Amino acid sequence: MVLSRPGGGETELGLLQTCTGLANLAGSLLATLLPAPKNRVRVICNSLLFSMSTENLLLALGRHAGIWYIGAILGWLFIPIMNTNMGALMRLRIPVELQGRVYAARNTLQFFTIPVGYLLGGWLVDRICEPLMAGLPADAPLVRLLGSGKGSGAALVFLGIAFAGMLVCLIFRRDKRLWSLEDME
Repeated sequence: MVLSRPGGGETELGLLQTCTGLANLAGSLLATLLPAPKNRVRVICNSLLFSMSTENLLLALGRHAGIWYIGAILGWLFIPIMNTNMGALMRLRIPVELQGRVYAARNTLQFFTIPVGYLLGGWLVDRICEPLMAGLPADAPLVRLLGSGKGSGAALVFLGIAFAGMLVCLIFRRDKRLWSLEDME
């Protein structure tokens, strides 16, 4: 999207990646300096909800690189805090003799989805969302919201990811089994 949008390009993509990396570094430092929270599940859920909603919404709705940079910073700042608390919670709750298997299963599920996401995302943008956005009239609500032309289909995908991510986070926040991890002795 950043490469094809007006105001985007290779330099802007490089700066966006830099913002992501710096936000990750700042979040890691923050995770190191903050005391352990009383409720790790709340920190995990809120961090992911904030990250999913801010980054993807700002990437979708932003029309210039500055907004994209802010989205990247806000989206990635709390990810290290979420990961730190998730790792601590898993180490506290999973018996030592099962941790290797659990981490292997988690990593398999987490990392095999990355290339699948890239493949499906590219297909979705090229085959569905770009043609959909190109076929809409100039005064259509989606065109007014996301723009038109190259990159508008990717913006639509980011908008969908933002709302899907928020919905999943809100559903998980209501799962009592997840919150019971805090009560385990």
